[in-house]
Amino acid sequence: MASELKSLLSALVDADVELVVVGGLAAVAQGAPVTTFDVDIVHHRTPENVARLVRALTALDARYRGHTAVLRPTAEILSGPGHSLLMTALGPLDVLGAIEGGLGYPALLPDTVVARIGGAEVRLLGLAKLVELKRASSRPKDQQMLPVLEATLRERDG
Repeated sequence: MASELKSLLSALVDADVELVVVGGLAAVAQGAPVTTFDVDIVHHRTPENVARLVRALTALDARYRGHTAVLRPTAEILSGPGHSLLMTALGPLDVLGAIEGGLGYPALLPDTVVARIGGAEVRLLGLAKLVELKRASSRPKDQQMLPVLEATLRERDG
């Protein structure tokens, strides 16, 4: 896992942003032999947490990917369930208000595990829940990752 991604995650944790790491980084941190090039998070959409997230993103020089004009994330946008695909000074960050099935931060909490990534203690979406979500997905990328995640889950659970 790239040190920039660890530093990016540490910056969010240091800013006291309540989040759950989902996607490839959550899988890697739980032993899946996959490669990831970004950090995917689902954040708690309370006004206080969104304000902390905006401050952290500002410090990280976050801007939307794929736009010729520099567009910055706002509290109004981050308060909703949508996806903000950002580039930061430390690499790509996908900030998700909710994931498949409309699952937001509170709904994901029961399916998380706590792990240390770099110097940060973070909540990760558990491997079993990642597998469940990938099974329900129709995205080719998710379907390609599914056998690896299932094998990792089988190995881990014996």
